[in-house]
Amino acid sequence: MKVDAHHLIGWKQFCATCRADGDSFCTPETRAIFNRFSARYRLALKFEAVHAHGCSERAMRGYTAGLRLLVAYSAAELLGEATDQKVVGWEIKAPKLAVALRKSLSRATGNQNGVFSDARLKRRLDQFIAGDDDVRVAATALRVMVAHGSFTPTGTDALAKAGAEALQRLSDVLLQQCEQRFASWLHEMLAKRGEAA
Repeated sequence: MKVDAHHLIGWKQFCATCRADGDSFCTPETRAIFNRFSARYRLALKFEAVHAHGCSERAMRGYTAGLRLLVAYSAAELLGEATDQKVVGWEIKAPKLAVALRKSLSRATGNQNGVFSDARLKRRLDQFIAGDDDVRVAATALRVMVAHGSFTPTGTDALAKAGAEALQRLSDVLLQQCEQRFASWLHEMLAKRGEAA
C-alpha cells in the first residue's frame, strides 16, 4: 500500500485549512473525530504484531491479524462518522479477497445467533457467504467478533498463514478505502470553498 507513513494524503492541507478557517470549515467536534480517525489510521497502518509470553507464533499471527483489523475498522468508523458516510453503508467489492474471507468466515458462522445480535448483519453475512463479494460485510462481522470476544484464530482459520493473510489484506483494503474517502471528502469541501485539493 503506497501511502505516506505519517499522514493521509491531504491531511496537512486539512489541518492548515482548519487553522485558517476555524469553525467555518470544520466544527471543533468534527475536527476531534477526524483527529481520532487519523490516529487510528496511523496505528493500523504501522501495526506490526502482538506479542504475548508463552503463546505460540501461530496464535500471535492470528490475533495480530484480528486486532489490526479491529483498529483499521475503528478508523473507518470514525471517518464515516466525521463525513456522514457510515462505514456500514460502504460497499467494497473485492472478489478474490472475498473468496479467501469466505473460507475463513464459514468456520465462524456456525453459531451466528450467539455472535451477532443485529439481524441485518446476520442476513448480510449469509449473503456474503453465499457469494456476495462485498468484503465490507466480512469486515463488519469480524470487527464484531474481535470486539465482543467471539473471535479466535482457530475459529476463523486465522491460525493458518492464508487465513491470517486474508485478514491482513482486508485491513489494507479498509485503509485504502479510508484514504480514498478522506481525499474525496476533502476535495469536495475545498471545492465548495473555491480551492481544489
